[in-house]
Amino acid sequence: MIFNPENDERQLIHTRTGEPYQPVRLYFQLFNRKTVEGVFKKLRCVQPGLNADHWQWLYDQEIKKLRFDVSYNKLPKDYRPLVLADIFFRDDKMLMDLRSFQRASYAADFFHKRINPHAACLTHARIVNRFFDGTVEKREKIAPPFDQFFEREDVYIPDMEAMDQKLAEITEQFEDVEERSAAFTEYLDAQANQKLPEIEQLPIHVYEDKTAVGFNLALMLRHVEASQHWMGNTSFTQRDAIDLLTQGMGDDLEEFED
Repeated sequence: MIFNPENDERQLIHTRTGEPYQPVRLYFQLFNRKTVEGVFKKLRCVQPGLNADHWQWLYDQEIKKLRFDVSYNKLPKDYRPLVLADIFFRDDKMLMDLRSFQRASYAADFFHKRINPHAACLTHARIVNRFFDGTVEKREKIAPPFDQFFEREDVYIPDMEAMDQKLAEITEQFEDVEERSAAFTEYLDAQANQKLPEIEQLPIHVYEDKTAVGFNLALMLRHVEASQHWMGNTSFTQRDAIDLLTQGMGDDLEEFED
């Protein structure tokens, strides 16, 4: 997909594997660090990092078949093994910093299947809902650790209890199934038509769903909106992204498919 409009002097920042740069941090509640590190030591695609609290997930060995625009065999040998994620231990948390939504999608699926939730439980992610221009961004400001993006007071954290309360109120208000369904749709459409926050927290329910499908879908829709905004369609919302998906026109979503 070509993101730059004609005669656009901006330079869209991409990862080495071809995706637009969009930082993501996965958050794990840490219960037993020793067990987690034992898992890492058995994986050939994970290696120790710069210090005792740092590990790196590599595009190598067990995950060489993951599909990117620039897949493993197309990477110059000088870039191998490529770091897909930087992992940091901090107190009772394990943080996983990734440079794109696609890498985060793969990481959520890969690690939640290999780490016992009694040792470390994947709980949520924080994401950046925009693309980056290489003509204005300084490299040192967009490199992990991503505290500059995610450890800030202005991160939008959705009030899930308030949403659940609103849905419960709609359920009580309408006895007729069709009226209730219409009210649900109206409420959710209103939410979807709002502009996304630049930095947002998303819940992840991999242990209930057995997969990261809900998280992946949320990333897909937000990636599409970011691409449209980069191309100048700043009025594009999640409602529009959903319409593209349901109409079978979501070519922008292909890179997330397994």
